Amino acid sequence: MARESQSTSSTEEDEEISSDSDPSGSSDEYAIERPEEDDDDDDDEEEEEEDGDAGESTAHHPPSDGDLKSKNVDALLRGNLVVRRQSLLPRVLSVTEGAAVCRKPFKPPCSSGYDNGKENLARRLWARKRFIPWGSSRPALVAIAKPLGIIRTESDGTDIEEEIVTLPPGIEPLVLWQPEESEDGPNNLVPIVVDPLLVRFLRPHQREGVQFMFECVSGLYSAANINGCILADDMGLGKTLQSITLLYTLLRQGFDGKPMVKKAIIVTPTSLVSNWEAEIKKWVGQRVQLIALCESSRDDVVSGIDSFINPRSFLQVLIVSYETFRMHSSKFCQSEACDLLICDEAHRLKNDQTITNRALAALSCKRRILLSGTPMQNDLEEFFAMVNFTNPGILGDVAYFRRYYEVS
Repeated sequence: MARESQSTSSTEEDEEISSDSDPSGSSDEYAIERPEEDDDDDDDEEEEEEDGDAGESTAHHPPSDGDLKSKNVDALLRGNLVVRRQSLLPRVLSVTEGAAVCRKPFKPPCSSGYDNGKENLARRLWARKRFIPWGSSRPALVAIAKPLGIIRTESDGTDIEEEIVTLPPGIEPLVLWQPEESEDGPNNLVPIVVDPLLVRFLRPHQREGVQFMFECVSGLYSAANINGCILADDMGLGKTLQSITLLYTLLRQGFDGKPMVKKAIIVTPTSLVSNWEAEIKKWVGQRVQLIALCESSRDDVVSGIDSFINPRSFLQVLIVSYETFRMHSSKFCQSEACDLLICDEAHRLKNDQTITNRALAALSCKRRILLSGTPMQNDLEEFFAMVNFTNPGILGDVAYFRRYYEVS
C-alpha cells in the first residue's frame, strides 16, 4: 500500500512537471515530453489509486525548484524524459513568403499619382507649399507656379529637359565678364554669367574665388603667361564647389558665345575620385557628361581614356587619380583633348622632379588650376614648384628664384 501511494505521488508530480514545461504555455527554451510507452503505466497507476484507500489525503504541497530539478535529472537518467529544443521566437515570415511579398507590384499611394509623367504628383506637391504670415496662426496658401523647362540638345543629338532656375530675392547674379560697348557697333561678344543653379549656393568668399579663377584661366590679366592659378582656401571653405562652378560655366559659355572649354581633366587622389563624381552630380546633375575611373580594371581604364580623348567623344570631364594618370600619361600627351586641368590636393606637386609632376607638366593644356589648403609647407622651393607648374616661367628659373626671393 505504501508503494502504491509513493507511485501515485510520483505520477502527480511528474504531471505537474509536464504541465509546467508545456511549450505552448510559456517561452522556455526546453520542453519535456514523456514517451508514448509510458502512457499505459500512468493509466494503470491512476486506476490503482482510485481502488486504493479512499481515506488517504491527496493534498500535496507544490514542489520546490530544487525538487523539480532533481526529479527531472533522475527521470532523464532513467530514460523516462525526452528533451526537445523549442524556438524562442514565434512563427516568423518564411523565406518563400518573403520572396513572394517582394515580387508584388508596387502600389502607389493614390490611383493616378504617377500617371502622365508624374504631372499630377508634381502638381499636388507644389500645391502643398504653405507659409504662416507674421501675426497669424493660420497657414495661408501660396500660388506657386511650377517652373517651365527648356529643351537643350546635346552634341550627340539627345534632347535634355532642364529646369529654369531663378535667383531668390536678395541674391545678385554673378557676372564674370561683361563686354565693353564699342562705338563701331554691335559685336559678337556676349557676357559670361554664372548659372543661377549654382550662384544661389555660393557664399561671398566663394564668389570671389570663382571670379579670381576665371580671370586667371581666361587670360584677362594684363601680365603675360597667366593661364593658371592656385586656389589655397583652407579645408571646408568650398574649393570643390568653386571649381565645379567655374568648370560648368566654361563648359557652357565663352566670349564669343561658344564654350571656352570642351574637355576637362580632374586629377585627384585615388580616395577622392568617387567623391568628385558625386559632387558634380550633386550640383549640376546630368548636365555634364563625365567618366570617373575609380576601382576599375586595366581594360576599363584604357577603354575609358580612349573614349575620352577621342575627338568624336561626347564625354566632357574625366576624373582620374594621380597614379592612373602617371601610368597612362603617354596617351594624354599624344592628344590635345584637354582644355582645363584641375589638380586636387595639389601639394603633391611640390617637387618638380617627380614622375607625376613631369607627366602632368607635359600635358598640352595651358589652363591649370591647383587646389590645396597648404601650398607652402617646408620651404619656398615647394611653392616655386607649384607656381611654376601653373604658369611656367612666371618666376624665372630656380637659380633666379633662389637669388631674388628665397635668399633675400
